[in-house]
Amino acid sequence: MKKTINIFLFTLLVRCILAQGAGELINTWADDNQWKHAHVGFALHEVKSGKMMAGYNHDKCFVPASSLKLISSLTAWEVLGANYTFKTVLAYDGTLTDSVLTGNVYLIGSGDPSLGSKRFEEKLNFSELPNYLAGKVKAAGIKTITGNLFCDESIFDSFPISPSWQWNDLGSGYASGAWGININENEYEIWYNSQAEPGNAAEILTVTPDIPNLILQNEVTIDAENSGDNAYIFGGPYTYEKRIVGTIPKSKQAFRIKGSIPDPPHFLASAIHHQLTHYGISCGEAKVISTPTLHPPLTGIDTVSSMPLKDLVRAANHHSLNMYCEAFLKTLGLKSGSRGSGSEGIALIEKSLAEKGFDITPIHLEDGSGLSARNYVSPAILSGFLAQFVLKNSPATTTYLLPEAGSEGTVRRLLKNSPAKGHVWMKSGSLNKIMSYTGLIEAKNKEWYTFSVMVNGYTQSSSQARQAIEKLISDLYQKL
Repeated sequence: MKKTINIFLFTLLVRCILAQGAGELINTWADDNQWKHAHVGFALHEVKSGKMMAGYNHDKCFVPASSLKLISSLTAWEVLGANYTFKTVLAYDGTLTDSVLTGNVYLIGSGDPSLGSKRFEEKLNFSELPNYLAGKVKAAGIKTITGNLFCDESIFDSFPISPSWQWNDLGSGYASGAWGININENEYEIWYNSQAEPGNAAEILTVTPDIPNLILQNEVTIDAENSGDNAYIFGGPYTYEKRIVGTIPKSKQAFRIKGSIPDPPHFLASAIHHQLTHYGISCGEAKVISTPTLHPPLTGIDTVSSMPLKDLVRAANHHSLNMYCEAFLKTLGLKSGSRGSGSEGIALIEKSLAEKGFDITPIHLEDGSGLSARNYVSPAILSGFLAQFVLKNSPATTTYLLPEAGSEGTVRRLLKNSPAKGHVWMKSGSLNKIMSYTGLIEAKNKEWYTFSVMVNGYTQSSSQARQAIEKLISDLYQKL
């Protein structure tokens, strides 16, 4: 008994020493003059106990940027299940007699964010999917469709984007939003000839895939080498006339920027219709169903399934895929009603956090991706949420879903030369003058800790702010 008490007291003493050291490190870092005008917050949790070991402004509200993806994606993982798959169904109604379908063909969406993506080699990409689906219609013995081809995207509401996303984001690929039917991650690529001297116009070489009726008003010019991508595409959902302004760097190679497809469900419907014609199958029009509709009895032709959710969540967090997390959010909304919406998904997340014991006062969600600057959350919620997830689902699961600092995803360049490399997994987040990192640390004693650091309104350059945060995480690892 005495030995047990001594072990307990020793463990408690070690924990107190670690907490004190971490707390002093964080306070010194946060009080540095470099953050004189910034809003800085930090929280550190021990996974085993769930206790917060150190904090600084840990209960204050911060704009989290893409660190918010951890809450939406990991809640989806817990609620829907690691092996959940999105299923897109190809079917028809009416009667099929002598190769004539007296009826319509339907593609019924599930909100699959990866449909037609080239990210997963095991699945059909956009260049293959329309041909595959048209081929399945042909294989079903259909040569004539007296009705129409319908792409039914009504599983999600008619608001593919968050109302509080910024106007200068909406035409870009990363702000495409989530639809009931997504395709090619709802992006198209604009390739520029960037070899001209700075100040000259940048010529568009090609646009892939070809978007019918897309009009690009190109005002992009060439800037100095290594000046970065400063081109902005203006024009939101359903808008086919886009204005592109800004600069791209001078380069010997063609330079690419990504735009958001104006209407992904209609784009896919048109592509499938084109392939039906290629196969000699006559059909009416390609149409989209966006409001819930009671279909007549349907006969299934084929089902296209996504990768398991665990792989989609991994991709979303490794590559910070906004559209994936918006799709996760709306799919969570389906758990509350018959149709997926961001507001219902947010309500479910807040309810889930409350049931886990969190005070949800310091959290307000506008989306699932963190793209909105009107999101706010405290470091204590982000770090505490991740600590609970790790404890419930294991470090191995979590390190699969999060990128490893120094080698993977959006954090592959951080901690490369630090002793912490190979021991930190984290999600990054950034908006204009906003930076955050939330993640998991494997300490030298093999204990696990979670942390969340957020800085809003920093005045130095982004690279300087990033280096300062990187040093904090590296020093923290060496303290634990």
